[in-house]
Amino acid sequence: MFSKKPYVFTERALFVGHTLVSPSLKIMYVPSTKVACSSIKMMLAEANDSYNIDNARWLHSPNISLSQTIHEIEVSGLELFRYMPEAEQNIMWESPEWWRVGALRSPYARLYSSFENRILMRAPSLLSEEVWVLCEDERVDGAIDIAATFRKFVRALHSRSELFYIDDHFTGQIGALRPDHMKFTHLFRVDEPGAMDSFAAELSERSGKHIVAKRLNEGLGIKYRDVMDAESARLVEEIYSDDFHHFGFEKEVFPDTSPALVAAARETRAIEYARDMTFRMRQISRLARARRGWKYGSGQVLKDMGLRGRRR
Repeated sequence: MFSKKPYVFTERALFVGHTLVSPSLKIMYVPSTKVACSSIKMMLAEANDSYNIDNARWLHSPNISLSQTIHEIEVSGLELFRYMPEAEQNIMWESPEWWRVGALRSPYARLYSSFENRILMRAPSLLSEEVWVLCEDERVDGAIDIAATFRKFVRALHSRSELFYIDDHFTGQIGALRPDHMKFTHLFRVDEPGAMDSFAAELSERSGKHIVAKRLNEGLGIKYRDVMDAESARLVEEIYSDDFHHFGFEKEVFPDTSPALVAAARETRAIEYARDMTFRMRQISRLARARRGWKYGSGQVLKDMGLRGRRR
C-alpha cells in the first residue's frame, strides 16, 4: 500500500539518517531513543496535520501499542530527511528559517528506561540470544529482582557492548545527535520541568495549532535511583563518557549499598505474560512481512509472464 522514495546517499543523510522533516513548518527533528521521542514525534505530526492512526492497520511492524505506531512514517505523515533531494537537505541544514530540533536526557535515566523496555519487558529488538544469557533474570523465590537484574545488565553492557550496540537504545546520545555536524536551534532536556511544555508552546505558535505535550510510552513507574548503586553508576559514566563530557550532564551520587527492588509474584507473572505477548507479536510480524514479500514477488512474476505472453 505504501511506497517509499529512493534513499539519497549524502554525507549529511548518513550522519543523521533517522531525522524527520516537516517541510511545511520548516522543522527537522533528530530523534534519540528513550528521550521522549514518541511524544515529540506525536507533537510534530499533530502540528504538521499529518497524524493518521488509521494507517496503523496496514503495518506489519511489531509495535507493542497503537501509540507506538507514531514511529512509522505512514502514521506520523512526517518525511525522512534521507529521502529529500540533496539541495533541500542543504537548505534544511543551514537555513536560519529552519528549526533543527534535538532533545537530551540524563544518561542514568535513559539507560534504565532502555533496560526496562528492551531487557526487562523484552520489547521487539535485534538483540541476540547471547544477550538474554548474559542478562538472565536475577530472582528471589521465583520473583524477578529488578534492581539486581538491572545491575547485571549494566555490567554486561560495559564488558560486552558490541552485543548491545546493534540496538540504538543502548548507544550514546552524541552518536544520534551528531552535534559536531548539526547546528541545533532547539536542544533541550526533556527531564527538566516545563521543557516539553515550552517546546509545545513554541510549536503551537509556529503551526497555528494547539499542541500539548503528551506522555507516551511510559514505563512501570520505577525510577533509576530505585535500582542504581555507586558501582553501576560508575560503569554508566564510563559507557556514556562522551555524553557526560559533551552535554554537561552532572554526575550524581548513589549509595554504595545496592538497592533492593523485587517484583511481587503477581508483578512477575505480569512481566512474563507481557514477554510472551511480545514474542508472539514478533512471530506474527515476521510472518506478515514474509507473506507480503511472497505476494509481491508472485505478483511481479505473474505480471512478467503476462507481458511475455502478450509479446508472443
